[in-house]
Amino acid sequence: MMAGLRRNSLPSVWCLLVLCMTAWQAPPLSGSGGQAEQGQPLPRYELEAEIRVRAESRNGAGENAAREDGFAISRLRMDMTFRPHKDVTIFLQPQDSRVAGLAPWRNRRSARDTLDFRQAYAAFGSESGPWTLYVGRREQGFEDQRLLGQRNWHNISPTWDGSSLTLRRGEDELHLLACSQVEVLDGFNAPSRTRFVYGAYGSIKSWLPGHEVEPFFLTTRRPVDRASNLGGLLRTAGSRISGSWGQGWDYQVMLAAQGGGEGASPHRAWAGAWGIRRALDKAPARPRIGVEWSYASGDGDPFDGRTGTFDTLFPSPHRIYGEQDVIGLRNARILKAGVELRPRKELSVAVDFLDLRLASRRDGLYRINFTQGIAAPPGGAASDSIGSELDLVVLYRPASKIQLRFGVSRFFAGPFVTRNLPGGESQTMLLTELLIRL
Repeated sequence: MMAGLRRNSLPSVWCLLVLCMTAWQAPPLSGSGGQAEQGQPLPRYELEAEIRVRAESRNGAGENAAREDGFAISRLRMDMTFRPHKDVTIFLQPQDSRVAGLAPWRNRRSARDTLDFRQAYAAFGSESGPWTLYVGRREQGFEDQRLLGQRNWHNISPTWDGSSLTLRRGEDELHLLACSQVEVLDGFNAPSRTRFVYGAYGSIKSWLPGHEVEPFFLTTRRPVDRASNLGGLLRTAGSRISGSWGQGWDYQVMLAAQGGGEGASPHRAWAGAWGIRRALDKAPARPRIGVEWSYASGDGDPFDGRTGTFDTLFPSPHRIYGEQDVIGLRNARILKAGVELRPRKELSVAVDFLDLRLASRRDGLYRINFTQGIAAPPGGAASDSIGSELDLVVLYRPASKIQLRFGVSRFFAGPFVTRNLPGGESQTMLLTELLIRL
């Protein structure tokens, strides 16, 4: 486990974990004895399952002329929990993933894994107590998953080998982690030696009622993409602040600064997101209206020996930047406005409009899978307009454990796409998804 961390970094990480566990003071746990917190006798076994089936089709090349026109995917996950003691939890998650309609060369890495264990970890300490230590293979995610996310929209989403420690004091939490990414594929999945993350992120709710401050500091390594000059050893620090006030208003602000580099090439970049939303619960259909502005720096000069493109680390940004996943949070200016209607308790309808632009015309368009989709022409692009996107998503929950999702999305290609990508054009995407939890 934790392959990819340099040997001299491991003692310092574990010393930090031990010191934090020793120094952290928290109110004592209420209740004791050989029974679970829910009052049920131990040992306890829990079994849950999730079945998801989704079909997608596309008409038009969009920003990826090699993308398939249509495919269907299915995924079965079993969550098996064993609690032999009130402070010990063992969790296993086997997964079976299937795909139909994708090209054979994409089947292995994109969506197919016949049967595997996606998660397998042990948790020590009560989940409501002063600390919990997780050891093993586990998914990771924090804040709104813009920088480190679970990527569950994909049929096969990466997981992590390593350890994480959660410390609690009242309403506040501190999370320490040291782990290496695992690509869940057929056969034995070893942790990566070049994709790791260690650091800390917090959740502070005690300062201001109704508001939350989430500071973070992460050190990450990812293989350098020589075509896009991303990756390397990076340090990312920042915070997210969110909360609500007045009659139905809520907001969020995220700022992140990034340093580090690869070899002698320094990396200096930053990103931010600012959003506000208003809920009109007394109006017909109870609309929620919101607007968000996101920015991530790009490389203003590809020949100055420095990298200015923000690296969005290991995110899960689907739907945040559109249903079609045209762009990630790097070299980007994204304006998003939308409304969500809830005419009935079991029904919601969301409509979003996004304007997608480059932050730097001398840098390219980066997709959410860490790759550069379209390179900027020599001397820079004539236009920074990637295009715009209009999304309509309908969620219907006929029962508490059944969810139907219908979506239609239109990407209107801008000059940067049509001029710099052979075959690039506008695109329409349709999707239908059924999710059942047992």
